[in-house]
Formats: sequence, structure tokens, C-alpha cells
Amino acid sequence: MEITPRLVGEVLSLGTTILGRVWRRLIPPAFGAFVVLGGLTIITFAVTGADDFVRLILNDPQALDNLTDEELFEPGVKLVQATSISVALQLLATGFVNMAVHRIVATEIGGTPVGPGEASIYAVKRLGVLAAAGFMAIVSIFFGLAALVLPGIWLAGQFTMVSPVIALEDVGPLGAIRRSFSLVRGRWWQTIGFLVLVGLLGSIAAQLVQLIALPALATEDVGLGTGLGFFFLIVVQGLVVAAIAVMTTVWYLDLRARKESLLTTNVI
Repeated sequence: MEITPRLVGEVLSLGTTILGRVWRRLIPPAFGAFVVLGGLTIITFAVTGADDFVRLILNDPQALDNLTDEELFEPGVKLVQATSISVALQLLATGFVNMAVHRIVATEIGGTPVGPGEASIYAVKRLGVLAAAGFMAIVSIFFGLAALVLPGIWLAGQFTMVSPVIALEDVGPLGAIRRSFSLVRGRWWQTIGFLVLVGLLGSIAAQLVQLIALPALATEDVGLGTGLGFFFLIVVQGLVVAAIAVMTTVWYLDLRARKESLLTTNVI
């Protein structure tokens, strides 16, 4: 069955309904994870010394023209190091929020709702499994893209259900990958289409937030304005990630319902 506006509307409608019921429980893990992420990002740039280079770029970009390649090399390396660590931390924070949200949404639908604390503790326990599966997925997608591009795109779609599987089923990294492949099989286009649409909606929301934050970033007090803008963006980014995770959980349950009876099988 092809993805249709009716199918998308039904899943989005259910996801929105569930979001309205659980949004208060999503705030602690989403807010907490991304505030911690913001703090660790600042510390990372300070410890590596990359913050001095970033400050120079923001406050006096013309000064870069006077630096030689040798003078740019060392701060450039520090910037790459800090950025790499920050990206890894962001992936972990995003994975944590996703799994906590999967747990909250699935238990709500299953009739045995859990609180944000319990969901967060469970997400932390399963974060290592997700990191291992995510690493294998990233490596596979990278080589797929490097080979012929299309295999990488296909693999990206096949891996999309790894996170909810790890959060809601008792499997390891390889088991989660096999399970994701099984769930997506036969509904690759539908899954990719829905998640791309949800991602676009999330991106639009994030862009709107950036427009709101721009006045803070443009204040004369660069330090205060930048700090407030950065904090605001970090917090809302966590909430956007949580909202997208709600929709992903609902889609995961839809895939399961098409392959097995959720009336006779526990949701988690």
C-alpha cells in the first residue's frame, strides 16, 4: 500500500492526540538532556581551547585574513576536535530523549503509563545498546553511500526503527537491527515518506524558534545575548526532538500492528 494523505493524516492525528496526553512527561527528559548537552558543549570548547577561536570568528572575522596557514592549523584542529565531541554528545542526548519518549508513549498506549523518571532510568540503561547499534548503522550507511549512494539511502530507511525497538523490546544491537529491517520490510517508502515529512515539520518549527531567538543574539551585550539565545535554542531543540520521537513511536506501533496482533502481544 502506498503512502497516502489519509494514512499520513491518521498517524499524525494519533500522534498529536498522544502528544497532548503525555507532553508534560516529555519535558523533564527532553529539557534535562539538552540542557546538560549545552553545558557539556560549552565545557568541551573551553577545555580544548576551541572557544577562543570561535570567539575570534564571531567578534573579529577579518582578523582571520591576517593569519597564516600555520597559525590557523592548530586552532582549526582544536575546533574540529571540539565539534566532533559535541556531535557525539548530541547524538547520545538525542538517543536518550528518543528512547525515554518511546517508553512514555508506548506505555501510555498500552494502558500502563510510566513517569519521566522511570522512562529516563530505563533509557540510560539501554543507551549503550543504542550506541552500539547506532555505530553499526552509521558505518553501514557511510559505506553504502560511498559505494553507490542508493544502498546507503536504502540502509538509512531500514535502520529507522532501531531506536524504538531497543527502547521497547528486549534485544541487543544486532537483534535490534534485524528487527528494524523486519518491521520496515515491505513498507520502506511509506516509512521514509512519513519520517521525512515529520522531520520537515520539526525543521520548520526549529527555524521558527531561531527567528524568535535572533533578537537575543543581536543584542549589544554579545555575551549575554549569545548565552540566552544558545540556551533557548538548546531547550527547544530537545522539545522538538521529543515531539518527533512521539510520531516515530506511533509509526513503529503501526508497523508492528501490520505484522502482528498488538491485542495479543504486549506493546513493551
